[in-house]
Amino acid sequence: MNFFKEPKNILDLFTYDLTTFFYEDYKEINSEEILDTVLIDYEKILPWKEFDVFNRVVFRVFIEKTNITGTNHINVTFYADEGYNKENIIQIIEKITRITGIDDNRKGFWSATDDEQFQKGFVDRMWTLGKNENIYSLRLTFDENQGLNLSILFFTNLLKQLGKL
Repeated sequence: MNFFKEPKNILDLFTYDLTTFFYEDYKEINSEEILDTVLIDYEKILPWKEFDVFNRVVFRVFIEKTNITGTNHINVTFYADEGYNKENIIQIIEKITRITGIDDNRKGFWSATDDEQFQKGFVDRMWTLGKNENIYSLRLTFDENQGLNLSILFFTNLLKQLGKL
């Protein structure tokens, strides 16, 4: 008997419920104004490591000053500050690929090209998903100088797509 639910979307891969981010302790770490948009970054240290490597999550909220009644756009980024290796990156890519299929560059699971890029100090994968006006993206990046992170771009669109908004 299988007691584990097969993941159907990216949110199923996380044990931390991103929809509860603002219900618990978080802190504002940055804010800036660009033209008619205010960007505010909120950070939370996670109570456990997601994918065994990501120890913190940042919500970047975009507030359009001219659209006070609209939904704010949010990007979510998980950061691994330390303690990760190539095998962790391979596992993350494989878990995402099992759910989403090939990425925007028509790459599936870890490949020789990924291996070459990793040896050069970087890996960059992007999956653009969703339908109609609910397009969102997943982006996994590793840079030996910047570290490892996983972003959900247009997180609010993902929530709309899943009927959670």
